[in-house]
Amino acid sequence: MRWRCAVGLVLALATGVASASTVIGLSVEDQARLSQMVVVGEVLGQRGVNHGAAGLETAVTLKVTEVLKGGVRPGQAVTFHTRGGELGGEISEAIGEAVFRSGEKVLVFIESVDGRLYNLGLSMGVWKEHEDSSGGTHFTRAVQDGLSIVGEKAVEYGPLSYEEMRSRVLYSARNPRFDNEVLRDQHGKGR
Repeated sequence: MRWRCAVGLVLALATGVASASTVIGLSVEDQARLSQMVVVGEVLGQRGVNHGAAGLETAVTLKVTEVLKGGVRPGQAVTFHTRGGELGGEISEAIGEAVFRSGEKVLVFIESVDGRLYNLGLSMGVWKEHEDSSGGTHFTRAVQDGLSIVGEKAVEYGPLSYEEMRSRVLYSARNPRFDNEVLRDQHGKGR
């Protein structure tokens, strides 16, 4: 009987752990400060890759249409990775990770982790592009189910106009001091 209770407790704990991923809620400016690049583009495709110790990932290729930060140019393709993927019939899911579809237009905050590009903060670093009736571009966060965002300040979900997003990313480059106290403690004054 004790053995069954122990197994039940382990299964309950494992289920609880697997039900969410957690990230610190960051301002657009802090996301930009942490990112190597911030780009708008169209998803060209994705494929599963095995990244050794990190496991299965998805390589997402984006045709860049706008560059808000970084050393790429419009028209270039950028490939970054998401956690989790499918390869050879094996599936690994990262709860709360961004989901991309070929042909969709997105804005992505991209960080470099040990020289490999990833979208920043799971799905919190991805924004869907929308066009309004007058032809203006707006972005809304593409936060997925299972992503728990923690922190003292409320996170914006949009919509944010292209002009506002661009202005805030540019502001972050001129003002490197992090808004988030934890990031200030980790990185000092800023990047």
